[in-house]
Amino acid sequence: MTEQYIDPTYLNYQYADSEKLRVRQEAHRLYSEAIGDFVDWMLDLLEPQTGEVIADVGCGPGIYHGKLAARGVTVLALDASLGMVTDVTKAASAAQLPVSAVQASAEQLPLADASCDRLMANHMLYHVRERTAALREMWRVLKPGGRVLLATNAADNSRQLRDLHAEVAHEHGYQPQEGSLVARFSLDSYELVEDVFPGARVMVRADAFLFPSVDAVLRYYASMMVDLIDAPPLDASHRPLLLSAMQRQLEAIFAQETIFRVSKAAGCFVAEKRHE
Repeated sequence: MTEQYIDPTYLNYQYADSEKLRVRQEAHRLYSEAIGDFVDWMLDLLEPQTGEVIADVGCGPGIYHGKLAARGVTVLALDASLGMVTDVTKAASAAQLPVSAVQASAEQLPLADASCDRLMANHMLYHVRERTAALREMWRVLKPGGRVLLATNAADNSRQLRDLHAEVAHEHGYQPQEGSLVARFSLDSYELVEDVFPGARVMVRADAFLFPSVDAVLRYYASMMVDLIDAPPLDASHRPLLLSAMQRQLEAIFAQETIFRVSKAAGCFVAEKRHE
């Protein structure tokens, strides 16, 4: 059985354009408990230097690119989705950013050996079928001494919401894939990273969603988690059923609470390519 989070058909549905991803990014921007910007936190760990070339693998719509450009670097943006590459190209052109975008898989990066000073791959390795192959490609294109930053979630990220998803899925006879996405690549995946990047460090940022309403949670849930079930119907008939059941669960929660707090610790692996 093909898992949704690495199924090419589903990933095309998710990432053919940036709409669903932007819903999730908007939730992080509006409802995060932690003070400070996650992007700034990440870039401070990456430590890009003026004049460097930074590869952004699995770039999505390019939320890091404006701040990277402000630090005086050139960005090579790569994504398996043509829609994401198109969005990045349009945004970079409109803002006159030093960004070049190319459609490519993480397992086969169209970059020369040792061509990048630094590389980031943010919240994307859990969607890659051959994760070790992707990590080895990242090692290949980094210059000796170059830094890699791999962002992902803690293993218990969104546990409260994933538990609700499992409950409503079972209610309608579906088997949830509620833990597998995180399990494929989380902050617990140290051995996988360390095998390619010895000496990798794990950096954790505690945080939570503070959802103020049923609608806010449902919008986030509908952007991806609703589909994480085994053998989803081809006609997507599960979505209205699960959304309705989730709405009832959330209405019961908000009848007792003014805020629905969902933990979402995240972070990254940071490592350098050792000189050969």
